[in-house]
Amino acid sequence: MMSKIRTSLVGAAALGTAVFALPAVGAQAQPAAPTTERTAVSSAGDVGAQAPTCWKKTIKIDGGKLKYKECSWNGKRSVTGTLNDTKGNGRCVHGKIVFVPSGVTDKYTDCGGKVTKISTGWWKAADAKVYLSG
Repeated sequence: MMSKIRTSLVGAAALGTAVFALPAVGAQAQPAAPTTERTAVSSAGDVGAQAPTCWKKTIKIDGGKLKYKECSWNGKRSVTGTLNDTKGNGRCVHGKIVFVPSGVTDKYTDCGGKVTKISTGWWKAADAKVYLSG
């Protein structure tokens, strides 16, 4: 019984992209007409698809550290990373990301304890300026 199920699954998997319409009673199955609809594929191997270009940086000051990854893709920018108050002395550290030329600004604060995560999302911009202050 199990080998029949496996054979059926293998046979179904071997069909690949062939699509069959359900037959009427007494008729044979015929391949359905193929569609011309394309689905979006985000892999780098797809024609016309382009992966984001990213680079990592770290900014350190006395009492704080901001580690981030900035990515550029199709005229947009994104920044992700962490902000960390390294002294935990009650004096907070502040991170700020400004997208240029739009001026969209994201601000983050960490006052010790758990590290603050940074994630700006994608914004139309030619550059992202990242600042750290204490």
